[in-house]
Amino acid sequence: MSEPASFIGETIGHYRVLGKLGAGGMGVVYKALDLTLQRTVGLKFLPTDVALNEREKESLLQEARAASALDHPNIGAIYGIEETSDHQLFIVMAYYEGETVAQLIGRGLPTPSQSVDLVLQISRGLAAAHARNIVHRDIKPSNIIITKDGVAKIVDFGLARVVTSSALTQSMHISGTLPYMAPEQILGESLSPACDVWALGVILIQLFTGSHPFFRDNAAAMTFAILNQSPAGIESMPPELCAIAYRALAKQAENRYPTAKELQGDLEPLRFPATTGAAIGPNEATRTNMLTARELKHYAELASTPRWAGAAVERKAPRRSLYVLLVLLLITLAALLVPQVRTRLGAALTSSSSAENHIAVLPFDNIGGDPANDALAAGLMDALSGELSNINAGKQTLWVVPASVVRSHKVTDPAAAAKELGVNLVVKGSIQRTGQDVRLTVDLIDANNLRQIGSVPLEDRTGDIGTLQNEAVARLASLMKIKVSAEELRATGGRASPAAYELYLQALGYMQRYDKQGNIDQAISALNDAVKIDPQFALGFASLGEAYRLKNQVDPQHEWVEQSLANLNHAVEVDDRLASPFVSLGRLHTSLGKHDLALQEFQKALAVNPRDADAIMGMASAYEHMGRLQDAEANFKKAIALRPDYWDGYNSLGFFYFRQQRYPEAIAQFRRVLELTPDNATAYSNLAAVYLSLSDPKAQAQGEEPLKRSIELSPTYAAYANLGRLYFTQKRYAESAQMSRQALELNGNDYNVWNNLFLDYQWLHDDANIRTTRTKTLALLEDYVKLHPQDAEAHSTLSNLYAEEKEKDKAERQIETALALQPTDGSVLADAAESYEDLGDRKRAIEFAEKSLQNGDALDDLQSRPALQALLSDPHFHSDPKR
Repeated sequence: MSEPASFIGETIGHYRVLGKLGAGGMGVVYKALDLTLQRTVGLKFLPTDVALNEREKESLLQEARAASALDHPNIGAIYGIEETSDHQLFIVMAYYEGETVAQLIGRGLPTPSQSVDLVLQISRGLAAAHARNIVHRDIKPSNIIITKDGVAKIVDFGLARVVTSSALTQSMHISGTLPYMAPEQILGESLSPACDVWALGVILIQLFTGSHPFFRDNAAAMTFAILNQSPAGIESMPPELCAIAYRALAKQAENRYPTAKELQGDLEPLRFPATTGAAIGPNEATRTNMLTARELKHYAELASTPRWAGAAVERKAPRRSLYVLLVLLLITLAALLVPQVRTRLGAALTSSSSAENHIAVLPFDNIGGDPANDALAAGLMDALSGELSNINAGKQTLWVVPASVVRSHKVTDPAAAAKELGVNLVVKGSIQRTGQDVRLTVDLIDANNLRQIGSVPLEDRTGDIGTLQNEAVARLASLMKIKVSAEELRATGGRASPAAYELYLQALGYMQRYDKQGNIDQAISALNDAVKIDPQFALGFASLGEAYRLKNQVDPQHEWVEQSLANLNHAVEVDDRLASPFVSLGRLHTSLGKHDLALQEFQKALAVNPRDADAIMGMASAYEHMGRLQDAEANFKKAIALRPDYWDGYNSLGFFYFRQQRYPEAIAQFRRVLELTPDNATAYSNLAAVYLSLSDPKAQAQGEEPLKRSIELSPTYAAYANLGRLYFTQKRYAESAQMSRQALELNGNDYNVWNNLFLDYQWLHDDANIRTTRTKTLALLEDYVKLHPQDAEAHSTLSNLYAEEKEKDKAERQIETALALQPTDGSVLADAAESYEDLGDRKRAIEFAEKSLQNGDALDDLQSRPALQALLSDPHFHSDPKR
């Protein structure tokens, strides 16, 4: 499809395009004039990267027909579905002037009366759809338009399922937008109207609190929260709405309102005063509370009971898309382990003579190798990076790569820093401690030509590491021609006693791997001792608050939240010139779903340091999860504008576009990253991940070169595994086997890669290796299903292996278990077909093969299975699921 702007002013069929209304994951919408009927309409074109086959086009037409039959005042009217001369499908919709619920919430919370009325209108529209067995699947604030007359209109009925299944999640059978997806959507189960009820429950809470009840910093944590944790913020809502919200958000679909009609019935009797913020009258409140107290307790329990403990991290994607997701998973895990990695992943290429230098502090050497000093050396790297960043808050002459990024890239030498991080300056140092005598050496190196610009040897016989560090920063600044005053050095956290500062550095070392058992507790203990020694140590209190925040991330407890808040607020009381406590407060509120409070804290951080990337990215993330996508995009772009030659800004914007399924824009951003850091292996993996997520095999093929380049720069298990799977889909079995073997050399414990290699050998008729790989895959799978009994696809894959061995009883038990867990999963049904084919039951094999196609599996999947080749030629097998 042409660039969106090119349609403006054009005539498409009998529609004159007047302007662009918006764009998102589901496509681009234009305002147009129907020249035949002389009325204003909306034209929605599908995303440019979505290529629908004939079956998907027919599915879209069916969805549009069903939606157009919903003649209801709260459902956006669909006039038809048409096609351009170059076969680009577009939907003709009614045009409504107004704003979305996302924009409404972004402006400020409506009154209670307005909120209840709005949810009632949405529930009425959904109830009409549910009465005709139509499920929206993607209810969210941006899919609800409020007209100028105050009428709510639900749009995009059915579009999410068709477009999403055609693109990113085709093999996952998941449609929807993560923050509003019900547990059964995330788990890929069959859907009912209860999934729309769940999304409406989330919107109800947002309208009253301004916060999302399950918002977390990243997709993995949010997924876990939706599946396992209680919704946040409900307690602050009017009591009579709490039971309704809890019931709408029950983890099990059968415990929710079965359709929107039942939720509507509970909402109808409620009447709120029109005054903003007004509470319900005392007598009415007492009566309502008496009626709902028992229900409230009951539904609160249903909304708090985990769906499946650990399901979010244990469930894997279907095999066809496993390796695409693996690239993204590794990136997500990096963000989980090191929070700062989201905000700065590298620095752009510049020369040492440029006006704005990009610098990385490399790990400090522990001279003498005393293990007692390991944490001290590690913490010094973080502290020095932070102090260099803080002194330059307003000078705009220096960008410091966060220590977390240096560690995540495993950069230990200047040449690697220039190549992978794009820096032009490197600080390399060492620390030696003998009793109280501390020797600190800091070298400033030109990363491009590896020339040492200067060396700073320092010594203190009283053990005052803080004084040595301040002196090192001052000397480094001088070498870079940056003027630093004594006051600026003090403003980086305040002076601390030598003993307190040493404990602080040790704590920073432990916090680098806060996920490792015992580390976060050691950090908290050291920081508590530090602030007891020096009660005016602001940076110590800020770090203690951050440590408790990280502890709550690992072990969610209200106690840790309270401790984090108390220490962060005290750090601000001691010294409000630090941005870090405000950033930590923003992250804490974000994790609790309190986005309005989070935004306030990030704004305070920016008031201290207008160029604080952590605060800017924090605001962008909060806006995104509030549905304020324009504000989110604006903040991602603001980060780029502040440092246009720093590649992480483009990287973050690329991931934003990827999450919004704006794939061409995501590709453009990742290509910009590679222009700035052409030797960045991770950036090539990111680019490949976008290509591999597309449904068009030709587009997927474009992921090959970036993956090969990523491997050339830095061989990784994920890159080899992805490339192997890509070759398999292209029937390049020898090359696929080679890549899978390379992946297994780096990680030999993933049964999926072993199974992929097993299939390669089957196609290659390599009998010598078939049995070896089958035996290895079988052993790994048997162990895996013991630990992951809810993983349907693992059971169905195990059934295939047992069937290959003609172990009929074992094979049937496994496939029965898989079908009990996921009776409508296309991939599981295809596995059932394969198992029964190997067991000699052609009739049942055909039955399950046809069911797999009827439930969304692709014929390509069946054709890729060596065991099903004879079945596919059987005249009794019908590949058309609509017959």
